[in-house]
Amino acid sequence: MSHNRAVFLDRDGTINHDGGYTHRVEDLRLIDHVIDGLQLISGMGFRLIITTNQSGIARGYFTEGDMKVFNRHLVEMLRSYSIGIDAIYHCPYHPTVGVGHYHRDSDCRKPKPGMLLQAAGDHGIDLAASYVIGDKKSDTLAGQAAGCRTILILTGAAGAGEVGLSARPDYVASNMLDAASIIQHAGESRAE
Repeated sequence: MSHNRAVFLDRDGTINHDGGYTHRVEDLRLIDHVIDGLQLISGMGFRLIITTNQSGIARGYFTEGDMKVFNRHLVEMLRSYSIGIDAIYHCPYHPTVGVGHYHRDSDCRKPKPGMLLQAAGDHGIDLAASYVIGDKKSDTLAGQAAGCRTILILTGAAGAGEVGLSARPDYVASNMLDAASIIQHAGESRAE
């Protein structure tokens, strides 16, 4: 089994509840079935890497420091359930509403695949053997642009919004445990 496969996870609306520009530790609440699902995925030998657009930084709603404190708490919470997050990549930029140097277009902002490509280079990830799980069309499009298989998860935005985008994920899952089962079955069918 190759250890350079990853599941790239969106954060807000996929792992934790998305209250809109979520950044305060006291607002950190995991979505139902995230623990079971991530434990199953991790047990299959996938690295877990979070890739998250954080335009709240660009908008001046919170700082990168605030986001790092939130992420640290999220990682610690998951670690308490024996779930290891290998890395977190974030995009603080926004092309139209950013403040100061955050006001710019960036290849890291999903639906562009920059964060996935960066993570693949940093960790030697085989993108074709990897998955992207997210609740938005931009997650699906970033995954497809990077050559990953994609799972739209029906938590958070559940694929709504992002009116200008159109995406057809490889799979649709009701929650993280369902997504993990899809990955498990896809692996079993390829092994036969």
